[in-house]
Amino acid sequence: MILLINEFIHVYLDICAIQMDWIVQLNPHLCSFGPIEDDPQPRYDENQDKMLCHRKATIGQRVSWSLGSSIETIFPTNTNDRYRWFGKYFLDGIICPRLLQFRSTLLCSSNAMVKSWASLMERTQLFLNALVIKEIDNRTKLKEIWSIEPKYLLDVYCNWLPESLHAQVRSIWPPIPFVLEK
Repeated sequence: MILLINEFIHVYLDICAIQMDWIVQLNPHLCSFGPIEDDPQPRYDENQDKMLCHRKATIGQRVSWSLGSSIETIFPTNTNDRYRWFGKYFLDGIICPRLLQFRSTLLCSSNAMVKSWASLMERTQLFLNALVIKEIDNRTKLKEIWSIEPKYLLDVYCNWLPESLHAQVRSIWPPIPFVLEK
């Protein structure tokens, strides 16, 4: 697309329209990001195997140009919130579909992982700490740790379930493959 802009005496040729999120992907070092937005909520992207979130972004060092309302970006690494959201999606059965059958039997909603008061609940803290210590925020890292330590997360996951289901969970642990067989 070629636009012809006549501004005073100067004529600008070969101006190209681009998607705002391209700027963030191609030049993240030139962008400044705002806080993580609640709406839409962060999500796990299976194709990229990453946690994604929406943030306001600007580009430029002297002049900060807004890149629109919000941009979907990879979750920042300097916050434990990415582990909280990964934990929520793990409990929901999104990370490991074999655990989906236990979602309705959780003793507490998986949303507790991302609430401000989550630190007051022992089960959320134990689960979060287990993820943070090993820096588990995607399936690849999870699979690697399970190849070395197959019982990783088993006990902290069982804290979220009634005791009557613990034996059933232990029998399928680790809950891989990540794709349910039909």
